[in-house]
Amino acid sequence: MKKVLVIRNVSYETEGLLEPLLRSEGLTLNIVDFQRDAGAQPSLDGHAGLVVMGGPMGANDTGRYPHLLHVERLLARAMERSIPSVGVCLGAQIMAKILGSEVYPNPVREVGWYDLSMTAEAAADPLFSELAGREVVLQWHGDTFDLPAGAALLASSPDCAHQAFRYGEAGYAVQFHLEILQPMIEEWVRRDAARGWLAQDGRISAKRILDDTRAYMPRSAELGRRVFARFARLIAD
Repeated sequence: MKKVLVIRNVSYETEGLLEPLLRSEGLTLNIVDFQRDAGAQPSLDGHAGLVVMGGPMGANDTGRYPHLLHVERLLARAMERSIPSVGVCLGAQIMAKILGSEVYPNPVREVGWYDLSMTAEAAADPLFSELAGREVVLQWHGDTFDLPAGAALLASSPDCAHQAFRYGEAGYAVQFHLEILQPMIEEWVRRDAARGWLAQDGRISAKRILDDTRAYMPRSAELGRRVFARFARLIAD
């Protein structure tokens, strides 16, 4: 039975709907939670896939979060070995970084539901080909990255040009959150509102995000199942 290494940078940013999709392909998940075990030293040995989730820290915050250096090494080895991998949000930024690109603050914070445009490359991509030319997806990030040399750009948004890319045949960076489940959004809203990271009104407000979630969540879940079921099969085959 093939195993997938799943990296959680914080306990509440989980793999969401990715978990049942991976298990449905007969894959075993080895979940490492660095918030619970900051000194963990997971290895890619014996794993057929790698998933790196998000977190509130930045890809360049290795001084405050030394485990990110280990995550960088895992992703670098996965790229070298062409192991099917996906980095989500922070995971996407780390993937861009280890491929030689800069990670830096986006001109605006994208938090909530935003338009996403698929590129011509996405139409022929094994994971993203079934997405429409325009979708609305959940974003929750303040940083962005340059597109790595040799990567295929798959998606953009009006405020953030590099939203998803494929590197090689099996490396995927996804800045937005197709893995998301509604209870996860409610938890993120609660946490970020308590920290003062959300506005009192407008687009980046708890009310707007939760209202939009009711409108866009069904389509988001459908897209997540389409994309990540294909990723699961990529590992299982």
